[in-house]
Amino acid sequence: MRRRDARIFTAIVITLGLAAAVALFSDWRYRAPSPRGADAAWRATTRFRAPARPSFDETTAPPPGPDGMVHLGPTDRLPTQLPATGVPTGWMLKEFVGQAAIEVVRDGRLALRLTAERSSFALYRDVIVDPNELPIVSWWWKVTRLPAGGDVRNRASDDQAAQVYVIFPRWPAPLTSSDVIGYVWDTNAPAGTRLVSTRAANVRLIVLESGRAAAGTWQRQVRNLVDDYVALFGRRPPRVGKIAVMIDSDDTGGAAEALIGEVTFGPAAPERKEIPTSMLR
Repeated sequence: MRRRDARIFTAIVITLGLAAAVALFSDWRYRAPSPRGADAAWRATTRFRAPARPSFDETTAPPPGPDGMVHLGPTDRLPTQLPATGVPTGWMLKEFVGQAAIEVVRDGRLALRLTAERSSFALYRDVIVDPNELPIVSWWWKVTRLPAGGDVRNRASDDQAAQVYVIFPRWPAPLTSSDVIGYVWDTNAPAGTRLVSTRAANVRLIVLESGRAAAGTWQRQVRNLVDDYVALFGRRPPRVGKIAVMIDSDDTGGAAEALIGEVTFGPAAPERKEIPTSMLR
């Protein structure tokens, strides 16, 4: 009999304190007849009393920089030596299965290196972003080892080496009605695949990279959150309240490794206006 064959990946539970907005993960393992996977259910484990919407002063979310963009680096404080092992400054860790292996490294760029050996874990942090003002989320990632047989479409083998999740709290009850968009690099599911969680309609997944064709090289991802949210949920997005990066290889029982660089929220590029040829004469 398979050990822990009842695990499923639940998403993020946003718990807001009375004086501060602090989002925390609940246990993503839920005992059910099928294993844990990235199509996870959204589960509430604490009581919730909704305070006012949080401001930058009330959270650990970084404010926009001088360039007007929100930068979420691999660490808020550069270590004196690299690679540096452990949970980087500014991030929090949730281990779901096994032990996390995390390093801050320099591999062409500063990055998080996540390694999973039959394990599953995530790093997460607060972020406050209005997608109407900063709709573009971008990041660099590189997969060096894909979980053999991983497939986001199959709960029994739902492992991915690289995953980025954007969480949208929906007020006045963010604990039960928040939405999640997950961007993943899958072993087998084709790029462009979009899934709705079979256990929670507010969790949607998009496969951005597939297989080994681009493995071992840095790939830049640029997504328009407004476009993705409208396409997936059919309405305009609320503010972003949390971001997470994740890796898992526990369902397939193998290993996975990925590097993820800075995540940035920024404005959309200005539209180019065509100049009539008559004005150029």
